[in-house]
Amino acid sequence: MKTTLFFLLLHGASALSPDSTTTPDTLPRTITTETLVVTGLRAGETTPATYVNVSKTDLQKNNLGQDLPILLDLTPSAVTTSDAGAGIGYTGIRIRGSDATRINVTLNGVPVNDAESQAVYWVNTPDIVSSVSSIQIQRGVGTSTNGSSAFGGQISLQTLAPSSAPYGEAGVSLGSFNTFRGTMRAGTGLLRPGIFADASASWIRSDGYIDRAFSNLRSWFAQAGYTNERSLVKFLYFGGREKTYQAWYGVPADSLRTNRTFNMAGTDFFSKWPPYPNETDNYGQDYFQLHWQQYWRSGWRSALTGFTTLGRGYYEQYKTQAEITNYFATLPSTTTDLVRRRWLRNVFSGCAFSVQKTVRKLDISLGGLGAYYYGEHFGNVVWTEVPLPVDKNSFYYYGKAGKTDFNVYAKADWAVAQKWHLYADFQYRFIHYQTRGDDNDGTVYDLKHTWHFVNPKAGVMYRLSPKSDFYASYALGHREPNRDDLLAAYVAQRSVNAERMHDIETGYKFRHARFPVNLNLYLMYYDNQLVLTGRLNDVGNPIKENVKQSYRSGVECSGSIIAITQTDNVSPETSTPKPILQFNYAFTWSINKIRRFEEVIYTYDENYVRIDSLTQIIPHTNTDISFSPSVIASLEAVVKPIEGFEMSLMNKYVSRQYLDNTMSKSRMLRAFYYSNLRFTYSLPLKRHDKEIKLTLLLNNLFNHLFESNGYTFSERYAYLDANNQLQLTDRYDYVYYYPQAGFNWLAGIHVRF
Repeated sequence: MKTTLFFLLLHGASALSPDSTTTPDTLPRTITTETLVVTGLRAGETTPATYVNVSKTDLQKNNLGQDLPILLDLTPSAVTTSDAGAGIGYTGIRIRGSDATRINVTLNGVPVNDAESQAVYWVNTPDIVSSVSSIQIQRGVGTSTNGSSAFGGQISLQTLAPSSAPYGEAGVSLGSFNTFRGTMRAGTGLLRPGIFADASASWIRSDGYIDRAFSNLRSWFAQAGYTNERSLVKFLYFGGREKTYQAWYGVPADSLRTNRTFNMAGTDFFSKWPPYPNETDNYGQDYFQLHWQQYWRSGWRSALTGFTTLGRGYYEQYKTQAEITNYFATLPSTTTDLVRRRWLRNVFSGCAFSVQKTVRKLDISLGGLGAYYYGEHFGNVVWTEVPLPVDKNSFYYYGKAGKTDFNVYAKADWAVAQKWHLYADFQYRFIHYQTRGDDNDGTVYDLKHTWHFVNPKAGVMYRLSPKSDFYASYALGHREPNRDDLLAAYVAQRSVNAERMHDIETGYKFRHARFPVNLNLYLMYYDNQLVLTGRLNDVGNPIKENVKQSYRSGVECSGSIIAITQTDNVSPETSTPKPILQFNYAFTWSINKIRRFEEVIYTYDENYVRIDSLTQIIPHTNTDISFSPSVIASLEAVVKPIEGFEMSLMNKYVSRQYLDNTMSKSRMLRAFYYSNLRFTYSLPLKRHDKEIKLTLLLNNLFNHLFESNGYTFSERYAYLDANNQLQLTDRYDYVYYYPQAGFNWLAGIHVRF
């Protein structure tokens, strides 16, 4: 807590940008947090970028406790997965085949991606959806953002605004696998003289589809502030605590047909005991944000954001017949069963700013961020079967890291003529990363790296008609390797390079009231892309390697068809009809290729020591990038036969994906599809904006068994035969999958009073 207060005092207040169309002459009576959308980060109506906005209403339709990626499953070019198989716990999302480390995520403009791993672990912020008012998903590089660069997409979340009147909410959800979710929310509304406060809390519990893959999650959200005609000051504190049984090992390929829910975690392969009951991941995050937003009489709009994010936690493992000298070199050699914990402890703090002004037909936006991350990696042994003089608080490995991240950007949107908009965006980013210590395998390291990135972007939008636009843009993005990439390269004594991507986007938007269409073509060309090899490291994170030349190219089409409306004589050109039957669709067809890839097969001796002289390298050309399906399609049919009742059939198809970059059919994810059926009924209460909402969600309606993720690695072994001659085995291919649940259900009731 002392650290938190220090950083808050050091970095000051925060705020995010108002809507660029608001002027001092059209200010609302009070500024609310609905205007806390960072226009410097989000794309607007005239921005030549590829994006989709997801409203609070759309988010809440399926919000019964599943993680945010699952709720974004129907957005274009998205593929989601769940380690536990039921959408609660460790979940992930890929956009255009790009994994979580390449998707930039901000919350009120504050970076959410972990500074070292660059990933986002949604399990650390359970039920964050209940505190979000809107989400924008940009695909490709997108507009300049805070934090790590977007190489597949960026997700911008905005928290809820205070209600104009006092309110209370409560909800309960139940479902398959003993799933339970309880949530409560209350707010004061806008009090005189402009004071407001809101608070919420949630608890989610699920056993998961995979054996023992339970999740026990808690979260909270609180905000308070003051607002008047020109100013807003707001403080937010939110966070979460998670305890999940490990399920990141997946299921061996040969167990899929006989035991799809098998979980290796806690068994330690040859353990003589039943699965260890506390093979769990335990982590918590606390977010502190302080916002100040100001409208100035000169026409400038300014925003300042101060933030601190605290993280602390560990995962626990039972290890059998461990050599104690691998943990404590000063102790006599002996083997023992033991329980170890591997810890992370970190603080991420900084300040973001932005200023905007509209000068005639020119919208100007300036902004940036300065932040510092400090993290510690360490482990301790908390129990040994053989009594040993081991202090439970002493570390058997310890490393620390610091990362400075600084960026500034300047953007301009110029309405050069009645139908033309020109867009320019320039960003400079500086990163310095240093880490030193010893790892759990005994590796001693001391690494320093500095990167300077210049990321220009430019585009044009042409208004073909009042209802249709054409746009084209070019963006250059750079991205630094993460901690795992740097350490893996250091151990292997090879270099690892920063990535560069050229992103060309061109699209057409048709804003018809009954038949809106978004059509987009893209080419993302990479230099030194860090592609997933299919292997995982010892903490379950993907191992990546640079490939010199690669690309992703495709076409995306999304939109809606309102087939039947409540009133036949509603003109689609002048009024928005109320649909009775509506179809929402998204389709992506893509080609994702690596020009040249070298597959590495390591050879090990009888003691599992790698023999580098026997490493086999197999070249491949023009292969598919791993985890990059060529077809992603979704179709949702929504029926609203009577007021307050809605039925939605949601269908998703994902074509086959390869687990590595060799296009081997023995190491791939089969194409899969599933259908979910949702019923909702809202019963309004007497008071305005008060209601009872009932929801029933039937997932994987037709019980299609599929796997949405996996990993693989290949090895050879060397041994001495009876004549003392060295012999080599054939390669062994190990393949593991993450099965998703068959038919399952969730039901909930939500009351706003």
